[in-house]
Amino acid sequence: MKRFAFLSAVALVAAGCYTDETPQPTGLSSFKVTVKGFYVADSNPRTAVPVVAECATAHGGGNQAAVPLELRGTKDCRLAMPRSAVDVDLDIQALDVKGQPMESFNGPVSFRTVPGNLTGPYRYRWVQLTNGVGSGTVRSSQLYGEAHVWVEDDPVEVDYADGAVVDGELPVEPAQRTAATGLSRSVFFEEPTISTVQVPQNSDQLTAYAGTFMRIGRAPEAGAPLLQNCEPDDPNHNQPVTLLVTGMDPSGFFVTDLTACRVREGSIPGANTQTAEPSGFFPGRFNSIYIYNYSYPEGLDTGDLLWSIAGSVQEFTATTQLTFPSWSIREKVRLLPQSEWNKYLALAPPTEINGRLCGLSGSPYISDVMCGYSYGNYKMEGLESSLVKVRRVKFPTVFRNCDANGNGTVPFFCPDARNGVFGACGADTPNDPDVPERQCNVDCTLGMGQYRNQICAEKNTYDSFGQFVVEMVPMGAPEAGLDDSVPGRLHTINAAPPVAPATEAWTRSTNSYSIGVTLNIWCDKATNVRFGSTSAPGPASNVALPAATRLEHLMGDNQMVVWVSVADPANGAARCTVSQNQKARINLVTKDAVPDLVVNCSEQDPDAELARQCKLLHEATFDIVGHMRHVSAARPRWIILPRNQDDLCCYPGPGLECPKPIKPCVIP
Repeated sequence: MKRFAFLSAVALVAAGCYTDETPQPTGLSSFKVTVKGFYVADSNPRTAVPVVAECATAHGGGNQAAVPLELRGTKDCRLAMPRSAVDVDLDIQALDVKGQPMESFNGPVSFRTVPGNLTGPYRYRWVQLTNGVGSGTVRSSQLYGEAHVWVEDDPVEVDYADGAVVDGELPVEPAQRTAATGLSRSVFFEEPTISTVQVPQNSDQLTAYAGTFMRIGRAPEAGAPLLQNCEPDDPNHNQPVTLLVTGMDPSGFFVTDLTACRVREGSIPGANTQTAEPSGFFPGRFNSIYIYNYSYPEGLDTGDLLWSIAGSVQEFTATTQLTFPSWSIREKVRLLPQSEWNKYLALAPPTEINGRLCGLSGSPYISDVMCGYSYGNYKMEGLESSLVKVRRVKFPTVFRNCDANGNGTVPFFCPDARNGVFGACGADTPNDPDVPERQCNVDCTLGMGQYRNQICAEKNTYDSFGQFVVEMVPMGAPEAGLDDSVPGRLHTINAAPPVAPATEAWTRSTNSYSIGVTLNIWCDKATNVRFGSTSAPGPASNVALPAATRLEHLMGDNQMVVWVSVADPANGAARCTVSQNQKARINLVTKDAVPDLVVNCSEQDPDAELARQCKLLHEATFDIVGHMRHVSAARPRWIILPRNQDDLCCYPGPGLECPKPIKPCVIP
């Protein structure tokens, strides 16, 4: 009986069992993405994105076109970091769940790149697959490091303007999307350096990587050191990236890459080069950047080395910077003996800003008075956030508030090269209250009108931002301590002695000059100098000029040329150098570095000591070192920021001393 009951139970259990096979997945699973080539967007004829110099030399003998496609964009043959958009040609195959070609798939697929940002018309953001296959081109910018192209069964990435989708060539959206995804092989671009981030994009002074979060450099725990990709003959080729803290301010710090590659003049599209560099290379290597930390960078000191810096690349007033930053410290110099605190800073000497770097050509131009005014001046752009030096500059003697309506702002101005004047940067109306304020700003800042031949700083700008103009050393004979960086601005007069004794022989300049310009004249022998017409020297203007002495002369009425006569014929011919003083200005901020230096002062101050200190300031000239910042709305656009009072020194006026607390440049 028990056996019967057991069997009955087993039978009942068996009757309740059944088998139901799980349905196998079907349909679209992913995409096979094959890269066919990399091209500079909108190039005609179509131009391949170059590979780094080392790869071109190794595989193409220096010929970019000879580098095989299968090597381009590999880890051993990286593509150069592009400054403009890149077109990547693709072949795409839809795959089913078994990884087999899926010929039944018909529909649009979208693109994206990581890293990178899609750009250009919508036709570069999607392609239609027919019978599971298709070919397309994705256009992307801001590519660097290891990148992938993604193909997705998802809606196309669109652009927005005024709260609406920008019209364009978009596909008809299918009823259903699968979110299936495929990606290309790894495509390797250069790893970013400060220089590759800072080099301007075509015909613009701005970085091509604004808005991109990136890391520059590499700590040991993150892999092998990042090496420089220079031309093979560059001494820094294959040297490890070496990041140096060159200074701090209340909101962040400046970093320079000590081993950055040289940048050949003419290699960057859009550069406005007026006078070429003798070396053939830009004076700066685009190798410095400001790190905006929102506060003082505690734990860092000037002279420290860093492994890496990271943050979001941004443009602020046309100066490139990293925001929301992080960094890793390589070496803290304050842990070393004091004698070694500056051992790395000595490897980053300041570059002197002269007329050639300011953008002077061989002939005077309206904007000469504002050092580096042109946005295409990449000599200055290459030194942005770097340590620079100006020598023998003069401080303003006048501060004028041009804010007539008291609204706290003064309109800036632009040159009108066609008419030879300065005015609004766009249309102006005669009754606009900005007109007199702007003219006041022009006259004061540039030393024109009522401030002609004076150094004037606009007071509202000084009160608001702490910046003021200084006048740079004039062009002229180097023997006189002047700037000879633009040979076309230096005019030579070779004055021969008279043939007959007791007679005079006058030699005139081949160049003529305008009334109101200031000339600097220097001769190696004692001479008599006169100023007059092209036919005869003006006797009333005779100046006895001792040998090796600088003469500064303001050209008056009926004075067009310079005449020179040897003072003592027995000394032989005299060589004289004549140059026009361009009175170039550059901006300076000293309020953080030297708060005790009173710049806006009066020699008529009731306090006798303050009046004396003011006179010392006005009579002296100064050598100044500091970081250089670009402020597009400022006039002039470039500002030098000393780090502390040791970055300033003074050459006192005759019989005087330096203003407090500045030390003399030459210790007696």
